[in-house]
Amino acid sequence: MQKILVVDDAEVNREILRVMLEDDYDVIMAADGEEALDALKRRQDDISAVLLDLHMPKMDGFAVISDLKEHGWLQKIPVLIISSEHAIEVENKCLEMGVSDFIHKPFETSIVKNRVKNAMQLFAYKNQLEQKVEEQE
Repeated sequence: MQKILVVDDAEVNREILRVMLEDDYDVIMAADGEEALDALKRRQDDISAVLLDLHMPKMDGFAVISDLKEHGWLQKIPVLIISSEHAIEVENKCLEMGVSDFIHKPFETSIVKNRVKNAMQLFAYKNQLEQKVEEQE
């Protein structure tokens, strides 16, 4: 079963997403950016997607995105922002930083499931294409 890392400082949000996704994925949870990066360092090859809150203590979502980019993980693992933020500038900044998609709170089960599934399928396809290109070179 594919693993998804859910990162949010609000336990209720982590639990809502776990319940929504647990039938289809193994859900790993982190309460802040530091926990998320620790989980990724230990399990980067096992994690198929990251659902990331922007506003968290210790290390916010923007810092996590920057760190993921620096380690090259943003190219290998789709990151979907989970936020109640509706400012176009914030969403655009996230997309420009390389995130795959944006899921607005409050969560709608069908939207969450479809966005996660679509992002993971696109990344799997992209990674397969990149691997074929490398093999041909």
